[in-house]
Amino acid sequence: MTNPSRGSRPAADGLEIASGDIQVVARVVQLLRLLAANETIDLVSAAEELGVGKSTAHRYLASMENHSLLQRRDRNRYEFGVLLAELGTMALSRLGVTDLAGPVMEEISVRVRHTVVLSVWNGQGPTVARVHEDSSRTAHVSIAVGSRLGPSTAQAVVFWAFRGQSFYRFGAGAADATEEELAEVRRTGIAVRASRNEGVSAVATPVRDPAGRVVATLAVVGISQFVPMESDSPVARALLAGAETISRRMVSPLEGGSD
Repeated sequence: MTNPSRGSRPAADGLEIASGDIQVVARVVQLLRLLAANETIDLVSAAEELGVGKSTAHRYLASMENHSLLQRRDRNRYEFGVLLAELGTMALSRLGVTDLAGPVMEEISVRVRHTVVLSVWNGQGPTVARVHEDSSRTAHVSIAVGSRLGPSTAQAVVFWAFRGQSFYRFGAGAADATEEELAEVRRTGIAVRASRNEGVSAVATPVRDPAGRVVATLAVVGISQFVPMESDSPVARALLAGAETISRRMVSPLEGGSD
């Protein structure tokens, strides 16, 4: 009996599929790799990449959208979907970001007497991954893990300002900020935002992985009258030092104690 080839084999329409691969899975991966090389994909580029007709490519795109692997940027173009962002967040947990951040967040909270929040990007905006709540003041801010933050928050501004150095991918207009503000955030590493309606202010800074990519934001959130708005305030300096400590411990996870 002749052994079957262990190399690539042609699909019915000419697409090369590695031996042992399921055609559907191989095609989905192929489209995701195409998307990784570009900001978006559309029906024409998907069909050309797969070597199939537009009706077949449309079925793939529609199914990937239904399962949150893709989402529409506009009527004709697709970008990475929320599920991929969630999988990315799971990868972050394997780096130990949330665990490593805990003691640092507690130390910052005790020092500045405000609630400290760690957020990750969910594909559309910041999502709260960990909270150390301050209770030293009669009035303080409480925020739940899993809360989704809006585009006008300090955390969203930080993610958007450093999108070129990010672990994540972004759609258009992910934060409500001017180019001047974004440039200042990149210069100082600090974003400050106040919500007049809620009377709450936040100061945020990026947290980077060992490769230098922004994987999270570390923020102080408090009653506006108690939160300094300067980018070089004691609160901002505490956040910058804390983010650096978390990043360093991702490289050396056994390091502990105060820095």
